[in-house]
Amino acid sequence: MTFDYLLAVLPVLALTYIASGIVKGVTGFGMPFIAVPGAALALGIPITQAMAWVMISAFTTNSVQLIQNVRYWRIIREIWPLLLTMAAFMMASVQLLSVLRSEWLSIFLGVVIVVTISAQMLKKWDVQSDQRRRAYILSGAISGFSGGLTSFYGFPALQVMLASGMKKEEFIFSAGLLLFMGTTILTLGLSTQGLMTKQDGVMSLLLLFPAIIGLLIGQRVRRVLSPAGFSRVVMGVLLATGLSMFMRGVWGLL
Repeated sequence: MTFDYLLAVLPVLALTYIASGIVKGVTGFGMPFIAVPGAALALGIPITQAMAWVMISAFTTNSVQLIQNVRYWRIIREIWPLLLTMAAFMMASVQLLSVLRSEWLSIFLGVVIVVTISAQMLKKWDVQSDQRRRAYILSGAISGFSGGLTSFYGFPALQVMLASGMKKEEFIFSAGLLLFMGTTILTLGLSTQGLMTKQDGVMSLLLLFPAIIGLLIGQRVRRVLSPAGFSRVVMGVLLATGLSMFMRGVWGLL
């Protein structure tokens, strides 16, 4: 695939990244779950290359999200077991990215997400205060292990944080911090294993601008959402993420 061809398809990719930025702006997460399968399906490129293209956009938008909500940093005192566990498991599993096929894991995790979120949308799930430490550690381990192989390190960590009763702004900060850590680990993993080239880096930089445009649009939408409406949107995006992961896995096998 030549660089001239990549520039020719840049408008299509830009629209995809605007859409992923809007989702990110509304919910605080979700950018790679639209951008990665969108690029892979539209251009027929490997999942790992599509993952490389989204790195700069994900890193930048997560940084913006953290800075905008830094006054809620005290929530780290509660979620640090989740963050620490996720980082440890992700640093281990990302080393397997170049030697293992992650498509079956992506399909399996996609099905699990769809079933779990569908059930939770039918019956609300709350994590009680005495259960949170265990839930954070377990969800961090699962999110980290699957994230290193599939680039999706949000489930079930984001679901557990939402069910723990966080305020909207606390969730946005927590999600931003979790995703910032995950993006950093994944970028280092792709780079050290030769899965992110200079050409991928240039494309990732070009796609940052439409991602920022989408982020600003999404943030405007989020400001008018009620807490209940925000929760429903988050659950809907998680459900769509499960379907996206299933499609990514199937596409990779084909």
